Amino acid sequence: MTALLTSELRKVTTLRFWWALALAPVAVALFAASIYAAMADGIDSFGSDLSSGAASVGLFVSVASVVLFAGLFGALNAGTEFRHSTLTPTFLTARGRDGVVAAKLIVTAGFGAAYTLLVEIVAVACMVVFAGDGFELTGSVLAMLGAGLLAGVAWSLIGAGLGLLLRSSIGAAIALVVWYPMGELIVTAILFGLGVPSLPQWLPGAATWATIAADSASGIDGFAPWLPAAAALIGWAALAAGLGWWSTRSRDVT
Repeated sequence: MTALLTSELRKVTTLRFWWALALAPVAVALFAASIYAAMADGIDSFGSDLSSGAASVGLFVSVASVVLFAGLFGALNAGTEFRHSTLTPTFLTARGRDGVVAAKLIVTAGFGAAYTLLVEIVAVACMVVFAGDGFELTGSVLAMLGAGLLAGVAWSLIGAGLGLLLRSSIGAAIALVVWYPMGELIVTAILFGLGVPSLPQWLPGAATWATIAADSASGIDGFAPWLPAAAALIGWAALAAGLGWWSTRSRDVT
């Protein structure tokens, strides 16, 4: 297993997409955290709760953006294998497909966590610098940081699962980009029209936002409680990764 993990890690680090994908969410974190931190510093005189809330929005926006890029990393890392037909020789030299897929998912999850951690460090640093007394590293903020790491790992596995299932990095990436910002809103509107307004909160995007918000979202309409939301997000990640795993081990690879 160690050899497979080393091989997967080398596959990633020898290409440029892994660090190129990290640039956009880091830029978002710099701007979002700095802007909302400055707002928090400006309204600090109105009350600590209002100020802290404004600062936390910057962290929420930063983490909510990086999870999409973690998913794109997973999609590219898994789907590119089929595009360049590099998975076949790996299967031929390994003892079985399960170990190869497991190593790929583990490395993908590690990069998803690394992306999220990097963005969180940048966002917190910006808020400390620009928010002044308007930002405190409270328990709610720490919960949001931990929940963000969970969301980043989950979306990297969702992306990898789609890449393996669709056998296409481009198809999986398009599916993620369409679903996360727009597709889920359309599905939500349809479900509201069908009279099931409680169902959309368990969709992947809504579950992600409720998870990232942690206990700060308690009582907000449309947001599920964060622990059940986190469980739903883990379920979506397990479903996507499981389907991708099943497809890869059961279908012919050319």
